[in-house]
Amino acid sequence: MNFKPTNNGKRAFTMLQLLKNTILLGSCTCLLAIAACDQNQNNDNGSSSGEEVTVSGAPEVIGADDTSNGRLVQIATLNSPEANNEFTRNVQIMQARVREIANMNTLLAEEEDAAAKRAVENQIKELIRRVNEDNKKMADTYRYSLNRKYIRNVEQATVFIQLSDEDVAAVKKQAGEEGRELPPLLDSNLISVCTLNTADAVQGYQKDVARVQTVRDEAISLQAAVTASETSADKAYAQGKLDVVMDQLKALNVAMFDAYGFSINRNYTMQIDKSSLFVWASESELANVTE
Repeated sequence: MNFKPTNNGKRAFTMLQLLKNTILLGSCTCLLAIAACDQNQNNDNGSSSGEEVTVSGAPEVIGADDTSNGRLVQIATLNSPEANNEFTRNVQIMQARVREIANMNTLLAEEEDAAAKRAVENQIKELIRRVNEDNKKMADTYRYSLNRKYIRNVEQATVFIQLSDEDVAAVKKQAGEEGRELPPLLDSNLISVCTLNTADAVQGYQKDVARVQTVRDEAISLQAAVTASETSADKAYAQGKLDVVMDQLKALNVAMFDAYGFSINRNYTMQIDKSSLFVWASESELANVTE
């Protein structure tokens, strides 16, 4: 079994040429964008060490917003997979705490016993205290604030295929026979199949994967329609549509494999290697910074 990266993120063709590429890959609201610093996972100050996180000095304005939010200003860059994994993990932790506060507020509204209400209120206060502490750490590390909207632009990424134990054994055997070092993350049953070296390449990959998933979902739906057909005419009609979609899916699968080493028969994960964080700033805020 031979797993090799394909094209190093350079797609052999553009599958979605009709879709306009944009720079920004994902935006988050102020609550979803804030991360908590878990003491069991991070260091004492809740930030990555060394040069993994770079906080921008003077704000760098990169564009205007047609919705009157202001302009995008770069505030930090996450320079390694470790820093990006930590940031993502922290965001998930904060999301969980925000959901917990919402649930506790619902419980508080439904509670009738005065003593129980006070107990719930105390729990909410403690959760809010922890969120505020974590938010301060995130502000120190990434210039985050609960009151702002942010953009995370993924600039570089690596696509990994998920391997079975048998796959891992085969890779190890082949590496031993050829005298090669074992690939990184092989112990986690992962092996890289493609590197995406630009923001456009990352977004192109994500759009292409989404296209494959859409067509695959359509095929699943049509297969169900074929199974549920009560007459031969209905079954023939549904089968005809399914055949067309299956041909599209096969073509997309071949194209994805040629471009990325991607196959719908495998599970994949995309590791973020480098990303930058941006904040929407109003014109008045920008004027105050430049004064």
